[in-house]
Amino acid sequence: MADPGPATRHGARAIVGAFEAAGVSLVPSVPDTWIGWLMEDVRRSTKLRVVDVTREEEAVAIACGAALCGTRAAVVIQNAGLLNCGAIVGSLVQLYRIPCFFLISYRGDERDPTYYHVPKGRATEATLDAWDIRYACAGGPGRIAAQIAQGFTWTEEARAPFALLFGAEDLA
Repeated sequence: MADPGPATRHGARAIVGAFEAAGVSLVPSVPDTWIGWLMEDVRRSTKLRVVDVTREEEAVAIACGAALCGTRAAVVIQNAGLLNCGAIVGSLVQLYRIPCFFLISYRGDERDPTYYHVPKGRATEATLDAWDIRYACAGGPGRIAAQIAQGFTWTEEARAPFALLFGAEDLA
């Protein structure tokens, strides 16, 4: 039987509220386990439209297109998918200085030591640093909404990408 995820999902609801408060209307995403738990709450929102894509680069392209049309989007992907996005981050997001907000499930860090996630966990922050993407680790359900608001403010002011890395406990 599949894990139903966090029982309370206060953090997931805080994320939805923060997206709505930030004026997000589009959420392109590639599902994984944690993202699936979150997207159940996102799909209940009447203000957020979820766009399921098959590759993370598509999610980034959709968010960039939305930004160029004056619509705010939040890219929701796993860190494994982020590692696939180097070309589009460099040749679209950074080259044209498009504000792009990423909410990334952080698999393989010390909070998620599953052996097959560890290699991508080890590479995540180093990759964000190498790509010169500002990022933060979510501070739990009580702080995540404020971190999302700060992240969106930063993307707009800097005209650059920002990534907020979250774990399963941030959804609880």
